[in-house]
Amino acid sequence: MNEELRHLDYLGLKHNPFPVAPDYENFYLSEHIDRIISEIVHGVVTRKGFIILTGEVGLGKTTISRKIISILEKKSVETSLVLYTFYRNVELLREINRDFGLHSDSSQLSDQMKILNDFLLEENRNGKNCAIIIDDAQNLNYRNLELIRMISNLETDRDKLVQILLIGQPELMDKLSSPRLRQLKSRIIIKEEALPLNQEELRNYILFKLTMAGNKGEITFDRGSLQKIYKYSRGNFRMINILMDRCLYVTFLYNTAKIDKSIVDAAIRDLDQFKVTRKKRAIGLYIIIILGFLTAGGALYLNLIPEVGRLPGTSNHRSVVNNQDIHKEMISTEIRKKIRWPRETTVLPEKTPIPAVLSDFLAYYNLSDYERGFFKAVETNRFKDIADSIHENTGYQLIQLDYLPANIRTRYAVLSLTSKKSGKEDYFLFWKPTIRIANFYIGYKGKEIGKLEELLAAVKLYKYSLDEIVESRLIKALNRFQEENGLPVSGFPDQRTIFLLCNN
Repeated sequence: MNEELRHLDYLGLKHNPFPVAPDYENFYLSEHIDRIISEIVHGVVTRKGFIILTGEVGLGKTTISRKIISILEKKSVETSLVLYTFYRNVELLREINRDFGLHSDSSQLSDQMKILNDFLLEENRNGKNCAIIIDDAQNLNYRNLELIRMISNLETDRDKLVQILLIGQPELMDKLSSPRLRQLKSRIIIKEEALPLNQEELRNYILFKLTMAGNKGEITFDRGSLQKIYKYSRGNFRMINILMDRCLYVTFLYNTAKIDKSIVDAAIRDLDQFKVTRKKRAIGLYIIIILGFLTAGGALYLNLIPEVGRLPGTSNHRSVVNNQDIHKEMISTEIRKKIRWPRETTVLPEKTPIPAVLSDFLAYYNLSDYERGFFKAVETNRFKDIADSIHENTGYQLIQLDYLPANIRTRYAVLSLTSKKSGKEDYFLFWKPTIRIANFYIGYKGKEIGKLEELLAAVKLYKYSLDEIVESRLIKALNRFQEENGLPVSGFPDQRTIFLLCNN
């Protein structure tokens, strides 16, 4: 064996589980990634036209795109993949044509456009769909993006001839927000964002990768080591792979197969170039927090103005209701509470009192242990982490609505939050889902899909046999329900859609 890979042989692994290059063969499908792929594939198959996938460096965008291409090919979608975005103008178009198998030496834009248009029309006559996928699209200049817009104009009376997927870093959206590209941005139908893994997903990812490489349980972890890996990587695939690759080598040097905190610490020390960068970030963040605290002080609590909305049976004017009265109302009927968002405050002093309205809202669901975390989520307007924690530990799912149907008011305790900046009002509540849909793409079959069909049939939007298969008619029914209920029309059964279906 290669001397540099002796540690893999020692650990009983057939190959490196954590390569730096994208690993298309051993693809880890988290729930979030599965949803992204399902959304994009659905968008291409149903000819939505323009689709965007963004994400920070190292979050697996390239790997996701290759998985999407493999699925599209199975669905007989012709694809053209552009990897090198340094091509300019006609050269970019010629590269697109070349990957479709179209060859021409012409350097005229009109010639290359005609070649592409004729090909797309022929494919459309044969009942085939086509897609252009451009990676690292943030590097495209304005003229290239305008060319992409021109290509997206190719269509018949009924269908888009080609679907376009742009994949890039977050600055892609900054570029598309330029006034020069407003026409292009207005055509974006689906926009997805690749996110880091959470701590549970990170554990599953590592175990999946090791299993695929041949681990039969010899390599083990303790809880502390996984926490350290998560803290270092923040769920970024590339950083996880870099650190885990080093951890495996350190276990070999230490003559063990158990990855504990000392192994992870040693691996991090070896990756000192990353460690120095993280230290600088931490110091900078600490200074910002201290400055924020000195300037903001206790302003947060003063900016939080609890208001109690009109309770059933009271007059229309706003009134102050004490905690005991609120508890009585909670037992029997709806609770609507308002907390106004704080202004520019970023620091939450640890001893800041929790507003009573927030405490009462969480107490209704027996979630008082999460007061501090939920209050911080209110302060930052970032609810994902606390929502994930509550769902994992209690089964309660946080639902956020931008309007409150009348029937929901009488069934749940509802917290209303109003932004001082925008005046927008959002409603929050908890429920325990009776249906969970993790996989949703054309051709997928499962009992949960049958349940979804039943729910849509109950509201008279699905009038077909309950075959438990995801098909275009089911997606159309979902689109109709979402449109009628003021939800984003995605054709995907997200949390809010399922909640409103179950509580219709």
